[in-house]
Amino acid sequence: MRPSFPKVAQRRLQLLIWLLQLPIGGQGIVNPSNESANMVVYMLPAKDVGPRTWKVGVDCLDSFSQIFFYRNPLERFTRSYNLMLTNVFNMSLPADLIQQGFSQRINEAISDLDPQPGKQLFQLRVISDHFNTTKFFGELLLADNYVIVVDSVERLHRLMSHHVSKSRSWNPGARFLVLFYNAQMWERPWTVASQIFNDLMSNFYVHRVALIFSDSPSNYNLLVNDYYSNVDCRVLSVQSVGQCKDGQLFPSAHAVHVAMSDYISGFSPRNCTFYVCAAIAAPFVEEDCILGIEMRILGFMRNRLQFLVNQTCTRDTRGEVDEVGKWNGLLGKLEDGECDFIMGGFYPDNEVVGIFWGSDCYLQDAHTWFTKLADRRPAWQAMVGIFRPYTWICFLLVLLLSWLCWYSLVWLLPEPQYFQPLSLTGINALAVSICIAVQERPVCESTRVFFVMLTLYGVNVVAIYTSKMISTFQDPGHLHQIDTLKELVVAGVPFGGEEESRDWFENDDDLWIFKAYNSSPEFRPRTQNLRFVQQGQRCILSSRMYIMQNLYADDIYAFPQNVFVSPMQLIMKAGFPFLYEMNMIIRYMRDVGIIQKIDSDFRYNNTYLNRISKMRPDFAATVIVLTTEHLKGPFGILIVGICCAMLTFLVELLCGYTSLRRRQRRTRRRSKWRRERQQLHRAVAPVVRFTPVKRRKVL
Repeated sequence: MRPSFPKVAQRRLQLLIWLLQLPIGGQGIVNPSNESANMVVYMLPAKDVGPRTWKVGVDCLDSFSQIFFYRNPLERFTRSYNLMLTNVFNMSLPADLIQQGFSQRINEAISDLDPQPGKQLFQLRVISDHFNTTKFFGELLLADNYVIVVDSVERLHRLMSHHVSKSRSWNPGARFLVLFYNAQMWERPWTVASQIFNDLMSNFYVHRVALIFSDSPSNYNLLVNDYYSNVDCRVLSVQSVGQCKDGQLFPSAHAVHVAMSDYISGFSPRNCTFYVCAAIAAPFVEEDCILGIEMRILGFMRNRLQFLVNQTCTRDTRGEVDEVGKWNGLLGKLEDGECDFIMGGFYPDNEVVGIFWGSDCYLQDAHTWFTKLADRRPAWQAMVGIFRPYTWICFLLVLLLSWLCWYSLVWLLPEPQYFQPLSLTGINALAVSICIAVQERPVCESTRVFFVMLTLYGVNVVAIYTSKMISTFQDPGHLHQIDTLKELVVAGVPFGGEEESRDWFENDDDLWIFKAYNSSPEFRPRTQNLRFVQQGQRCILSSRMYIMQNLYADDIYAFPQNVFVSPMQLIMKAGFPFLYEMNMIIRYMRDVGIIQKIDSDFRYNNTYLNRISKMRPDFAATVIVLTTEHLKGPFGILIVGICCAMLTFLVELLCGYTSLRRRQRRTRRRSKWRRERQQLHRAVAPVVRFTPVKRRKVL
């Protein structure tokens, strides 16, 4: 049985009244059987539906984006800028039509190949909330501009937290242009703007935000986040820079551009106070939190940009990611918002760059291993090793040549016979070589010339040896110095350093160093730990500039080969709004030589002036006094010479005694033979008698 007509009309009227009572932007009519249905259809008044409504929003978004995305020519990149559009599903009809219309206009502008004056090209990207997870497609450049169309604050938060901030090209320092259309919020522009600006700053660290807020279907209010103001810095303030009526900027495009210029010029660090967390790491940050090389650079930037700092210095390290995925140390404070940027001799790291931002590099420092300085060599050992072995060999060869020349001259020339023995010429050559007077002066002129030449040679040798001997008395040198990590391992000395420096050894060649690396607090470059390095109990990886100004700079040994050389930088949270201004100051300082001057002054003061100031109070105590320690060398050489002389004399006596016995036996045999011969002559020869002749006396 068919229902009566009045009942059907009554039901339809009730359904229409129920639909009209639905909140705009709330629930809508969808097709549940179609899984691809992504648009919600709302029942709106006729005046709010149609091309006029969404076209006005597209025109306002297009006109204001050209002003908001404009860059100062000095700040422009050489590449094309990246424009990120959002494609949000399940929005109310006007917001969805504005989003679709602006996307269509951007694609038409990109497709237009006709050259136009002032035309600016963008690299277009689109991100959507249609999928629960964001897909990554290779490495991308960071986005420079964002255009987001939403109809609720909650939808904007979900879009930012689940999709926009999770993308690989996420850039919190970019410029965000948000168009907000919701008929229920037309009377609350300042409330909605404050909620959006506060949410983007506190949760996503986004500061350069402009809001196009819909006051009516054809009117929009242009609002900006005036958080960094010259008057009330770091105070959330919503500033209106104009309006957009019927797709035209009001009062005019030029007036809006001037208002935006005033906003951009007022968006500066002047009169702002930034919180700086510094790690105490001399010479970059001293313990008083006032002096230091990096403190001087920070002071230079502070004076030029006219901002204030509130610095705190701690013993915390830079920080690493712990087991639960949170940052500890100073990076943990930076992530929690306790600091605006950190400093303390930090160098770039790939793990940090992906999450935090770093300024331009301004200094450079080398890191190497520091271990115990070898023990001082005893003076007597230094005297023995005063020259290299081949030097002593040359001296001996020259002495041997002089000996032979002297012997040849005295044997060929008519010199006295008692000058000619081979041993005597050797002793004389040695004596003249060490500048000792000899009794046997030459007689012939040729021998005297050779004697004078040998004497001059001896004077030079003795002078050189004396100078080296004096310098050896002052600094006898050190014993064998351990200068490789493998020798340390053999000696059983543990090694380590800061935790962030361990990553340098995570490769195939240095994996054994990575595994044995100790990152406990006992191996951090601190004065109390360097005392154990001086004693030979540890080996620490540290920067050369830190050790250069330390108390133990002259008492520990640095490996000659650097482990790595890295620059230093400030580290700040991604999205810090004044990174460009600080980088420009650093570049100016580097170009005009201020950073080089600061670095050279430190190195000069800590290598020359500080050494002189250390020497002056103890200058009288450094006078060289000969002690028994110094006399061990000469006495040792004297004892060795006496032993050699005694051995030589004993050998000479033994040889003389042997030759004397041989001569005596030969003499006895010869005497016996003569006696036997005489007896034979007496027996055989006749007896002849001679009568003496009487001598006459001669008158």
